[in-house]
Amino acid sequence: MSNACAIPCPYCGKDIDIVQAMEMVAGNEWTGLLNGLPISLVGALLRYLELFKPAKQELRWSRRLALTKELVPLIKEAQIKRNGIAYSAPAGIWEAEMMKLVVNRPETLVLPLKGNGYLLSMIAGRGERAAAKLEQDKIEQARNRSNVGGAPVSVAHLAAQAQTKTKSKPPKGWKGPVAPNDTS
Repeated sequence: MSNACAIPCPYCGKDIDIVQAMEMVAGNEWTGLLNGLPISLVGALLRYLELFKPAKQELRWSRRLALTKELVPLIKEAQIKRNGIAYSAPAGIWEAEMMKLVVNRPETLVLPLKGNGYLLSMIAGRGERAAAKLEQDKIEQARNRSNVGGAPVSVAHLAAQAQTKTKSKPPKGWKGPVAPNDTS
């Protein structure tokens, strides 16, 4: 009985399963991709990749490799681009978002996942929220600045300024309310 996926080893003559050999090569390449990543991020990545595992079998090394090849360059660049906008994404953000997805998996999330799109949208969303907060802070700072000098204005400063102002005299010929004792 011959196996269509087996070839004889050129050295020992025993049959070698081609698919198994290719998976072993993919596993070695996947391990090489992880060089330079923080160990805590590697742990989060391993747990994240379990979301891609089919129900009745193990996740193939070639599948892990394909998914990881998409992520590692983005992780090392510490940046993600979505819809033409680049967001800062250091390794800590990647780790946090992967773990958030694993630990607090949304009920609407259908497993096994097919691609990294959900994770990428989570990281981009985090960047959008940070950018919105920064923009809101800038608006607040501009709102709290004085029209003269651009320095922040405090209520105490405004009260002191009001105390030091002197009343101006009315213009010559002004006929305002006349005081009862005024006989001019």
